[in-house]
Amino acid sequence: MKKAMLVITLVLLMFFSATSVFAEGQKEDEEAERDYYYWDEIETAAELEFLREIVRNDPVPITVEVEEKIEIALIFPAEDLSDSWKRAHIGLVERLDELQIPNEIITMGSSHDNHTLQRTHLERALVEKYDYVIVGPTEMYIQKDILEQLIEDPDIQVIIWNFTTPIMDWGTTRAKGQPLAYVGFDHYDGGTVLGNYILETYEFKNVAYIYGVPGSTSIMRGHTVRDMLEEAGINTVYETYCDWDQIKAYEAAKQIVTAYPEVDHIHVISTDMAIGTANALEEMGLTGKIVINGWGGTAIEQELLLAGKLDFTVLRNQDDEGVSQAEIIKLDLEGRRDEIPPVFNGEMTLIDRSWDQADIDKLLEYANRYSGKYEIK
Repeated sequence: MKKAMLVITLVLLMFFSATSVFAEGQKEDEEAERDYYYWDEIETAAELEFLREIVRNDPVPITVEVEEKIEIALIFPAEDLSDSWKRAHIGLVERLDELQIPNEIITMGSSHDNHTLQRTHLERALVEKYDYVIVGPTEMYIQKDILEQLIEDPDIQVIIWNFTTPIMDWGTTRAKGQPLAYVGFDHYDGGTVLGNYILETYEFKNVAYIYGVPGSTSIMRGHTVRDMLEEAGINTVYETYCDWDQIKAYEAAKQIVTAYPEVDHIHVISTDMAIGTANALEEMGLTGKIVINGWGGTAIEQELLLAGKLDFTVLRNQDDEGVSQAEIIKLDLEGRRDEIPPVFNGEMTLIDRSWDQADIDKLLEYANRYSGKYEIK
């Protein structure tokens, strides 16, 4: 028995030592010069509000005649457990119909970590020359070069989905190399909302962090919170990357709790990883004893919250993502490209365990106003 315990201890020490070195390297990388803009560095609040108002309001049919169906390639991690992609997809389809824009949507899915398959989809879009390519990159910087080729093609308009941080290398305007638009819910804003909520609500001493993959999304969603909490004197006991994967987060959460039983909160930055973390804590009998969060307020997160297995999350007005894509296409077809702001940053609401089903349902009346009529799995 003693030998077995010694082996387990050594394995845990090796795992945490290796991953801690990796995480430390990421901290050093963050100190390098930032290579993306925050949305408010290249557009005004008034420009953003212009599009938000259109998205909130009832649809107004397109004012020009569109003789042929526009072809739209929709490329995204369709196999992700989060329902956010599916709800945005529905919002796009239904809003286009309401706007009376004839269209054909070709969907090309992948898993969240299959960068090679998504690159193949992007290469196909370049060859096929779809009118619009809407892409939710599995990792922006891995696909950056093929995205540049798509943006540079005058016959293709690109909307980048789930990113609100324009790439600096692409200039400050469309004329200098930016895509038609970026659409999403700002990761930095969401991280800031979560960080402020933690500081206002809890008195943590020790926090661990589970990120997705090294890159801008993990920095803005997760490192933003870490930096806020560390500045307030809250100790970071451990941080790791789990590739946005449920099983990897489940395993990491069990290892974190075993190595750091003093941890007060495991901060997670996606739905899939929140599910894995919640399952691990439930299996260890620690539900409600260690605080965990979600990111996005998806249907699964709502279920976990109401069951007491998740403590708080930010809920996105999810359908707005697809609706904004449709309205951007409409503005473009009407010859109003200059009125399209570079970034559509959707709105989010913090929800926690004090919310009941009626409270959430009221919020979802708008957030899922198109997709709510469908059973989404």
